[in-house]
Amino acid sequence: MTNLINLGCEVSDIHRRYAEIHKALFGVSSYRMILYALQGKMSTVYSDYAHRLGDLQAELAELERQIHNISDSDLPMRSAADLYECLTEYTRTLHQVITELKSICGFFKNKDQSLQDSADGGQSRLNQDKVAYDYSIRELERLGTKLNKLFSSF
Repeated sequence: MTNLINLGCEVSDIHRRYAEIHKALFGVSSYRMILYALQGKMSTVYSDYAHRLGDLQAELAELERQIHNISDSDLPMRSAADLYECLTEYTRTLHQVITELKSICGFFKNKDQSLQDSADGGQSRLNQDKVAYDYSIRELERLGTKLNKLFSSF
């Protein structure tokens, strides 16, 4: 049981570091990005974020492996099994969110014009990726709320 809680804390730390990158890209501080763009440093900034997101993906993949290796004997209580299931789903969704943000960073880093061209439905691939990213974030928030309730019941 303690192992599951420790893994949950490590997943939470990865989420915190992902959220810092998200905030830098889309938050108020994103105005700083205008200065980088004017200085011609944007591809370097996006490259750095993409690299950091890749590192988070690798860490998260290792945590997913550890979570899946938790034995049933480590989950003696029904609430522990619920926590395990929710943590597994949350981790998978966080991995998806990080992957989608990394893809968006890659678009900006490479300035891939083909992603801006309209596709089916009149939306560009970039806009479709952003919409998918928003949906994934909402799902992550829903699971995070559920996970917080489960953790608080211990």
